[in-house]
Order: sequence, then C-alpha cells, then structure tokens
Amino acid sequence: MFLRPKRPAPIRECTCARSTRRIGISIALSLLAAQAGAQRPSSEVPPRTLVTARQVHDLSREEAARAYPVRLRAVVTYFDPELNQLPDLFVCDSTGGIFVEFSEPPHLALEAGDLVEVTGESGPGEFAPVIRRPQVRFLGLSSLPKNSIKATYAQLLSGSLDGQWVEIEGVVHAAHSTATNVTLDVATLDGSLRATTRREAGVNYDGLVDSLIRFHGNAAPVLNWKQQMVGAQIFFPSLREATVLRPAAPEPFVTPVIPLSDLMRFSPSLEIPHRVHVKGTVTLQWPGRTLCIQQQSNSLCMDTDQQDRLGPGNVVDAIGFPAIHDYKRTLENATFSKAADGALPRATRISADQALSGRYDSDLVEIEGQLVGKEHALGDVQLILRSGSVLVPAILPADLAGKGTPDWKDGSILRLTGICVSLASAETWNLREGQVQPGSARILLRSIGDVQIVQRPSWWTREHALAGLAAAGAVSLAAFAWIVVLGRRVDQQTQALRQSEERLRHISQHDALTGLPNRLLLSDRLTVALHRAERFKEGLAVLMVDLDRFKQINDVYGHQAGDKVLTVIAKRLADSVRLTDTVARIGGDEFIVLLPDLRELSQAESIAAKIIASITAPVDIGTTAVSVTASVGICTYPLGGKDAETLMKNVDGAMYAVKAHGRNAFQVFTPVGT
Repeated sequence: MFLRPKRPAPIRECTCARSTRRIGISIALSLLAAQAGAQRPSSEVPPRTLVTARQVHDLSREEAARAYPVRLRAVVTYFDPELNQLPDLFVCDSTGGIFVEFSEPPHLALEAGDLVEVTGESGPGEFAPVIRRPQVRFLGLSSLPKNSIKATYAQLLSGSLDGQWVEIEGVVHAAHSTATNVTLDVATLDGSLRATTRREAGVNYDGLVDSLIRFHGNAAPVLNWKQQMVGAQIFFPSLREATVLRPAAPEPFVTPVIPLSDLMRFSPSLEIPHRVHVKGTVTLQWPGRTLCIQQQSNSLCMDTDQQDRLGPGNVVDAIGFPAIHDYKRTLENATFSKAADGALPRATRISADQALSGRYDSDLVEIEGQLVGKEHALGDVQLILRSGSVLVPAILPADLAGKGTPDWKDGSILRLTGICVSLASAETWNLREGQVQPGSARILLRSIGDVQIVQRPSWWTREHALAGLAAAGAVSLAAFAWIVVLGRRVDQQTQALRQSEERLRHISQHDALTGLPNRLLLSDRLTVALHRAERFKEGLAVLMVDLDRFKQINDVYGHQAGDKVLTVIAKRLADSVRLTDTVARIGGDEFIVLLPDLRELSQAESIAAKIIASITAPVDIGTTAVSVTASVGICTYPLGGKDAETLMKNVDGAMYAVKAHGRNAFQVFTPVGT
C-alpha cells in the first residue's frame, strides 16, 4: 500500500505517438536484438533488458516466450482489479501501450494517470506479447496520454492496434451495468463493439443511450477458445475519457414522431443512425419479446425486452434504432410508452397466396384454412393450416394461451386473426429489380380468441366406413361384392390422402433452406427422448449452436452468401453427430443438436468441441471463402432440467454466457449452488 501525494510531481508527458526518430531507432534495435536472440539457445540468459512498451509489443511470439527482462516507466491508462478473476492493467509510455498480465491478485490501488515503474519479463500472451510476473511500483501522479490513434472498427479488427491508446466514435445503443463495471454497446460507421469501464457512483449510464460519443481507451481483442481474434473491444478508464459530441435527447418520447412510411428511406447524409420516435396502434404484444404497431396503412414489428403489458388498440410511442433483420425493417433496443387508449384496427381478410406475396407483412390479417397438425413446440402453441397447396404455421406463446387450450381437431376449418409475418431468403431475391419475395409466411396470434372454428371435421372416417360396410354385409350377401369394391376405393383414397398428408407434414416439420428438422419436429423428438431417458435412466444432452456475428456475413457478402454458409454449416453439423441424433434449425443462425441415449454426459462436450472445429473451416461462397465460428451452450438431463422448456431455457443461457466471454467456445450449464 502507498499514500498518493496531493499534488502531481513535474514529470514528462506520456504519449503514444510513434513517428519520431527516437522510436524508429528503438524499434530497429529491438528487431536486431530479436534476430540475435533467435540464434541463442533458449536456456541462455537474455543479454538485454527491454525498457519500452514498443520493444515488448514488437516481439514475435517465439521471442516473447524467451522471458526477456523488462523494466519501464509508464502511465496507467486502465486498471480494474475486479473485472476478471485477475486484474486488468494497461500502461502506456512514449512508444505505445502494453498489457500487464498478473498470475495472482496483487496488492495494488492504482488509478488511471498514475506514473509507475513496471518490472517483469516478456511473455507471448493470449494474443500479443505482454509483460508477465510484474512488480509495479508507484512513482507519482501524471496524466493520461494527450495524443491518441484515431481508429476505425476495421482497424481494430486487424489486431494491429492491440493495447494501444486509441480514439473511436460511435452511438451508444445500450448500457449494461454490474456492481463494478459498465459495458456500452457502441455502433460505429463500420461495425459495432463494446466499451467497458469501471462503474462510477451516481452516474446515469442509461442516459448515454443514443449519444454520439468519442472514446479514448486501450484497444483489446475478443478471442475465441483457440486464442484467435474474433472481435474488438475498448477499455476506457472513466467517462472523463468519453466526450459526448451529440447528447441524446433528454426526453426521447418528446422528439418529433416520424411516419412509419419514412423509416429506412433514402438519406443522402452518411452518419451513424440515431434512435427514432414512432407512434402507432398496438396490433400485437408478446411481453418481453415482440411488439407490433400500425399507423394508417403502414405496420412495424420490433423486438423488445420491456415487460409492460399493453392492450390491443392502445396507442403507443416507441423509440429504437433503425435496423434491417431478415430483409425487413425493424427497431433495435426498442422501448415504448402508452400514449392513449384506442380502437383495434380492422383485420384485412387475405388468402394464403396473398400472405406469401409480402404485401401484408406485419399487418393485422384474417385467414382461413384447414388444420393439419398442432404442436406444443418449445413452449409455444403451433397450429399448421393448409389452404390449397400452401402451409401456414400460426404461433401463440404458452403464457398467452392459458392453461387449457381447446382440443382443436385435425381437419377443422379455422379462421385466424393475427399478425402476418413474411419470411424471405436469398433464393427468392429478385436480383434484376433488387426486390425480395417471401418464400413462406406465418401468423402471430395474441390469444386463444384469435382462433375461431368455422367448420368441424366430418364424422365420416375410414373406420366408420368399414363399420358401415360390415353392417351392410350382415344384412345382405348380395351386397358383398359391392362392399369389396367400396372398400378398395376407400383404401385407395385413404392411401392417396395419407401420402399427401405425409408430404405436407414433412414440409411443415423441416426447414425449407437446409432441410433440417424445424421447431415442430425437434419438440416431438425431444419429448420422446425425455420419456426414454426417464424410463431407462439414460443420459441426454441438448446443444444450442449460434453462429457468431453471422449478420456481418450478410451485410458484407449479401444474403445469398449467408444462405450458402447456413447450408454448409447445416451439413457439417449433421456430419458431426450420430445417425440417432437430431440437428434442427430453430432460427436464422441458431441450431439445436439433440443427443439422446448418452452413456456418459461428457460425450456432449466432445461432440461440442467436434462441432466447433468443423464449423471453423472456411466456407467457399463462390468468389471467396469466409471464416465462421460458433458459440455452443450445453445442457444435460436431468441436471439442467427435466422438461423440454427448462432444458431449452438453460441451454440458451449457457450459449449466451459463451457470447459474453468471447465466443467460439462451448459452456455446460451448471445450476447455481452445484
């Protein structure tokens, strides 16, 4: 421990400028010494001491592993004793910045701007050279670097600015707070990153959302489990190093309302989109999941974590960041506020073919069809309607369905009222005119009341027909021949109908792009697997595979390339598991792997590692090859849950834990307290 002086001692200014002759000479000497060191046996004592951050950082991994002695004077630019199990410390001298790696918790009370002496040895680090086994001695008070490297997100992704004191601008989209730290989601012109700082008492970090901010901090990589860079992040010491260039509106719901028709329209200005304010009548709300609104003839659906319940017909103000997901406009990080009561808009009566046209996407519609199947898939009630040759799924969350759902019979004619959601893929993209045509559609329901029975199924079934024929045969032998002929006709028609139903059922249970099972079929197989596991006391595991930053592939190479990646990844997943396992696609870039009949639950970890390794192989998309990684959550029965809903919830949490710790890895769900 030490006492910090009240007045700073006069010391030289710390800067990260690297263009002076002195730095060039230092780097040249460092490289010459590294070449000479490469010719020495590894057991020989290094003949020099590294005295600048640049000398350490410019070592190759092999040279850094030689553990050259280090002694340098530098200024602390970031120190956090509580972010990870061991402290995070960045220091900067006149040549650049470097990360200081601790192997055990030190007894330090440092702050950004402290002048320190760091002694230790060079080490390869997880990504770039670092200072290992450090001893840090406080020398006095100084100031943070005056000069910084103006960086773009693309430059940060190159890794060349690792550890350096950089400047970057972006719009804050969200603030995530813990007891000790705050992480800001920041959107720049060429990508999104996270900026982390120590939490300061009395600061309203949520008030930074939608502000355009310039940050000064240390650049750091986001690594996968192979220590490969898959993203970039910034560590900045405090809000004193974050200049608000354009503050957020103090009352975002008071800002001018833009018409839904103007959202995602052409704008000649190049700037990072800010939060917008829209207004409309609520047509659907799944609390904590989805909100749909309508304004005259325009509609919009958005994802939101807000749990406040609204009623259909309420008028709401909504704010969020404009974005494009799955070929359609939406708002990210959306929040809303009830403005007034109102009347629910009248639903538009449409056919199944009209639903596929895309003209009614996000609109409140009414549609009729014959019920051909129903499932309770992953917590949601799903009805499969057939209208002509078109299958239209309808989805109702379990918490909105209530405890006792009606026993709708297959064959019933149902009239549904809900939100039409059109789904498109690159295969249906009209390249000549730049227009996207949906390949399928679904209906989002608000309650059981959105399902009306128009006509119940006919009593006349095959079994009833055979019973009638048997009775007729008992009455008269003369009708025997006629009964045989009629029976054959019934069998032929039944067989034809059964084959037709099987084809339709296959379509309804499999993903159109990859051919993998969808949520419906996965739910059925998971239910069967759980029953077997309980009866025969066998193991079972569920893996959730989510591709990392898949949206960037769509943005850079186009959605046709993204679909090619999805089909290749789907085949790799299927090739990585047994024939008795199930690989299902449940969302855009989310897959579920069901592993029943496991003798040892550790097999799930081996399969997860195999899956991650297979996915990381480059995918050829025609003109180039792209690298893909995935985050995998693992949940086992019965430790992670004894029913499908609990297993899916916990495996989702395990997957997001991987996302939070760097991606391209797997994590097994472990209950609290075990």
